[in-house]
Amino acid sequence: MNMKININKIATVFLAVCALGLSSCLKENEDTYTDFTKVGTTVELPLAALNQETNVKVVTKAYTASAAGSELEVFVNIASPKTLSSNLTVTLGVNPAALTALNASGGGYILLPTTGYTASNMTVTIPAGQRVGSVKIKLNTSAISKTEKKYILPISITDAGGQPISLYNTVSYNVQVN
Repeated sequence: MNMKININKIATVFLAVCALGLSSCLKENEDTYTDFTKVGTTVELPLAALNQETNVKVVTKAYTASAAGSELEVFVNIASPKTLSSNLTVTLGVNPAALTALNASGGGYILLPTTGYTASNMTVTIPAGQRVGSVKIKLNTSAISKTEKKYILPISITDAGGQPISLYNTVSYNVQVN
């Protein structure tokens, strides 16, 4: 009996079996598959998301005292499957209630006095087609005590221009001056 083995036929059969076997991996499993295209849009402070994932309660920012002061830049992010087709105006604000919640776990933090910062314009416009914008808060570092290391400036999203506000909406900045 003389059998000829045709490598091309064997390879074709092998590849077909592999393709059929692996195609089951592509089936949607409702327990593990998330369709992010249907998630929608939320507005967040990206640093708040990072802090929650890493269990960081406050973000320490150290500055040098100067008559010119310094700036604290706060970033806002549009979390969505697609960028928005129109500009989005987001309003931020100082949130003393966030300090109360932070101190509930024994932090002993103190609200940064209003003489230590100027937040005259706490709105940021994120242009259509973009995801990130920022607002700058002017810090009056010469008016902030160098000995007090527990000053907190809690910043939260107060209005997201009609879009839902994420759970990642507050960052507590520990402002220290050297």
